[in-house]
Amino acid sequence: MRKSAFCIYFVATSLLASGCSFISGDTDMTENMSRDQAAEKVQEHIDGTLTALPEGAELEAREGLLFASCDDPTDGGAKDRVTASETFWVRGLPAEDNEANIDLMYEYWTENGYRTLHDLRPEDNFVTMEHEEDSFRVSVETSNKGSLSLGASSPCVDPDGPS
Repeated sequence: MRKSAFCIYFVATSLLASGCSFISGDTDMTENMSRDQAAEKVQEHIDGTLTALPEGAELEAREGLLFASCDDPTDGGAKDRVTASETFWVRGLPAEDNEANIDLMYEYWTENGYRTLHDLRPEDNFVTMEHEEDSFRVSVETSNKGSLSLGASSPCVDPDGPS
């Protein structure tokens, strides 16, 4: 598998499966969260990250908001839960500044309660972080054409919220 295809596959599976594979962290925050609330929180994590980037950075939706099943959660929770995720292209920034912009996002994340899950720099511009309070994940990578891709995903949540 080509490196860029692997990275895209890795980001997609990492984001979609993130909620189903976390074992540690505070699950109380997400136990009472519906899929719509998780989707709003995903957007909050994206919007927060965007504040770290230079003026002119804009988001372009890639596939829109996605919900994935947590059929085999490893956190001991119910099997009918879902994760919410969304991925964007970051537009309006020069491709030659990608490394510096990833550094800005990484700095924002480390200063705002995220821990590093994957950092493949300098070989690949790919980073995945997890927020220590709510277990939501964010990631950034550079495509083989030089575009930055920013995504976020929720842990497993009840589709309709608490019963």
